[in-house]
Amino acid sequence: MNFLGLTQAVYRESGLSGTTPTAYAGTSGDVARFFAWTNWAARDITLAREDWRFRRGSATLASTTSQVNPGASFGLTDFASWKDATRFYKPSAYRLADTLSSEHELLWVDYDQFRKMFYLGTQTPSAAQYWSISPEDEFLLGPAPDSAHFIRADYVKTYADMAADTDIPQLPERFHMLIVWKALMEYGGFDAASEVYQRAEKNYTAGWAQLVQAQIDNPKFSARPLA
Repeated sequence: MNFLGLTQAVYRESGLSGTTPTAYAGTSGDVARFFAWTNWAARDITLAREDWRFRRGSATLASTTSQVNPGASFGLTDFASWKDATRFYKPSAYRLADTLSSEHELLWVDYDQFRKMFYLGTQTPSAAQYWSISPEDEFLLGPAPDSAHFIRADYVKTYADMAADTDIPQLPERFHMLIVWKALMEYGGFDAASEVYQRAEKNYTAGWAQLVQAQIDNPKFSARPLA
């Protein structure tokens, strides 16, 4: 469902009389609240976990620098953060001159250690072997590349607010009713509609369990601490 369809579903499930919303543009008052609740619900579900499968994206770039900005360099418009390395996933790189056959995984180094290794004194440019993340979320390569490198890395997508009737949330379509139930809880709390809130909460809890089962991979140890 798109933004309009989701909001119409929330309005229908609320049990309110009257015509369901027909468009987002120009709305005000109670109708505008329903659109806002729908968007908030989609945002809250999306941002609840960084390890949702639907939030994972892939970035590639050919670069000659050791500091790579996710927006300006990778051209990512939906960037939230870089994905942590695990036993099964690591970013990779290779010298363009050496071809794809030389692609290798990069080893994670936390930023303070990376700074000590590669920012103090002089260093000899070479094939990139390490990676880190700067305080500004730049993707860091060490040592500084001695020539153009191809970089392959995964990232976590951010949430983009829905602002047009046809906007579709990132959440897989089979879970869109979860947005409806979450938004309906907002309505129930706002309007002191306890029966509506309880029904929405029950359906939301059941849907959330299904979403977690479908969208969370088996636990894997991260190469970066969570705190």
